[in-house]
Amino acid sequence: MEKIGIYVHIPFCVSKCKYCNFVSFTNKENFIPEYLKALVKEIELKSKEVKNIIDTIYIGGGTPSCLPNGTISTILNSIKTNFKVDPNAEITIECNPNSVDYTKAQEWINCGVNRVSVGLQSIKQSLLKLIGRVHTKQDYVNAINILHSVGFKNINTDVMIGLPKQKQSDVKNTLLAVAKQNVTHISCYSLILENNTPLYNAVKNKEIKELSEEKAINMYAFAYKFLTKLGFNRYEVSNFAIKGYECKHNINCWNLHQYLGFGVSAHSYFKNIRYSNATTIEDYIALINKNGNAVVEKEKQTINDKIEEYIMLGLRLKNGIDVSYLKEKFDYDILKEKSLTIEKLKKLNLIEIKNNRLYATDLGFYVLNTIILELI
Repeated sequence: MEKIGIYVHIPFCVSKCKYCNFVSFTNKENFIPEYLKALVKEIELKSKEVKNIIDTIYIGGGTPSCLPNGTISTILNSIKTNFKVDPNAEITIECNPNSVDYTKAQEWINCGVNRVSVGLQSIKQSLLKLIGRVHTKQDYVNAINILHSVGFKNINTDVMIGLPKQKQSDVKNTLLAVAKQNVTHISCYSLILENNTPLYNAVKNKEIKELSEEKAINMYAFAYKFLTKLGFNRYEVSNFAIKGYECKHNINCWNLHQYLGFGVSAHSYFKNIRYSNATTIEDYIALINKNGNAVVEKEKQTINDKIEEYIMLGLRLKNGIDVSYLKEKFDYDILKEKSLTIEKLKKLNLIEIKNNRLYATDLGFYVLNTIILELI
């Protein structure tokens, strides 16, 4: 029986970042006790249908670290009580630097968390203010020191590139500062201006000038070379890790492994069905209390859906997609079906095929979306 992952969504934030379009809310802390009860109920009821062993747990948001002391322990204890959790499961929590303290960090490690993802984005204060982050560089340093002091060894830091007014020197300074903190993983995301976010509207209204695509690409190229020299391996287009510290939860999702999602707006992929929960805290709590689940959308995956998703997600990985797996699992011969496109992309040095794997070259990673569109 396939091992599966669990994702838990925490929709609470102290403040909302100006680029964020994730389902999260401010000034709704009064819902936390009721939300926690609904979350535990959802976990308990779903476990009766699922006998798979859990090998990854990811607590994201929102800002999980803004929850009161004891909340994360309650969530993880509920999962461990109701599901069979692999003793070596990777258990991740996301946090903001300014909401990490010694008591919380000690609680997390005591209840089984073994991987922490810290949202930094930049060490430059003016950029942090521009994108609505409420922490400082010192908050980040303090948070990492606390995490190390209680025994965490697997620590990720999120960094953003392509921000308005950002310079390549800003990226260099941030990456250098992060690397000095002895983290094991760095996620380096390019800014995506999402519709109706404050930052999108500011650019649209010409209050802020968007960074040019050329500058953003050059920043990514610099980050890749810089992190590679520091010993971080790019195993996915935006993710770099010291060997052995790649994020198992995300790799499993990119490889179309099954996972269960709990909480507001959480998505699941189980038994060939993708489904998602209600997107407001009020609706989620009401539906859990009424029905025992908060599912508002369901979609059964067709063979074509699976093929497209495997190609789209798999090409994000350094190792790309397994051509023989596509043929054996889905009876789809991509080398035959896309032969002309593949030859064109190979001549342009955008993809390579080796040991039955088709993957993007270093050059190809700069135009990955184009390659994906060509091959699906």
